[in-house]
Amino acid sequence: MEAALAPVLDTAGAYVLAAAGVFVRIGAALFLVPGFGERAVPVRVRLGGAIAITLVLSPMIAPLVPEAPRTAVGFFELLLAEAAAGLLIGFAFRILVYILQIAGMIAAQNLSLAQMFGSGVAPEPEPTIATLLSFGGIVLMLAAGLHVELVSALYALYDVLPYGRFPVAGDAAEWTVDRVAAGFSIAVSLAAPFLVIGFTYNLALGALNRAMPQLMVSFVGVPAIVWLGMVSLLLTAPMLFEAWGAHLGRVFADPIGGLR
Repeated sequence: MEAALAPVLDTAGAYVLAAAGVFVRIGAALFLVPGFGERAVPVRVRLGGAIAITLVLSPMIAPLVPEAPRTAVGFFELLLAEAAAGLLIGFAFRILVYILQIAGMIAAQNLSLAQMFGSGVAPEPEPTIATLLSFGGIVLMLAAGLHVELVSALYALYDVLPYGRFPVAGDAAEWTVDRVAAGFSIAVSLAAPFLVIGFTYNLALGALNRAMPQLMVSFVGVPAIVWLGMVSLLLTAPMLFEAWGAHLGRVFADPIGGLR
């Protein structure tokens, strides 16, 4: 009887081990993925999403599961490796929101609106322009099918980040630095119109102050730059999101190397 049940128990053990590892990887990824990892999303909703995705992926991942660890230490090492892989995948998507946040902060700084803080995506207060761009980006990502692309990426990246293996520290560090540098470069390019406006405004303000020292130029210049900035944001926001959407498409196609 025991001999007859042995294959069944081995198969069931492989599925349980696959489900445990997949759940940990997905849970770590959802901690960072935009739209799912936000503070406004209840923990129960994230937990339900992680369980649902685990039920979908576990049967496909079970054949990739190596021999089960024979010790508790080995099992916890496997779970830690899966959590590290999930965090890398989540960060690959979260960097897209960071790009919009940085672009919004640069724009607000150049439009004299950096002191207008509000509750946003990040735990700490951020300028209202950064909040507007961040929420707009999250909505576009969800409308573009982030949930579907996330499941596809989680399955496809088992070839790059094998089940139960820690990412190579050197490669992970190099990838993270490269991704952050690329994200900052993209953010500056998205905020370029506001950099030009800010530079022109300060140049004109300096010339006016030089010509008329007795004039309180700040009382004249601040309303003008705020009005000009709001109009510029209204006109450039569609083009800004269109340019950002091109990077979003590359990340959907290749989460690990999408911004290169």
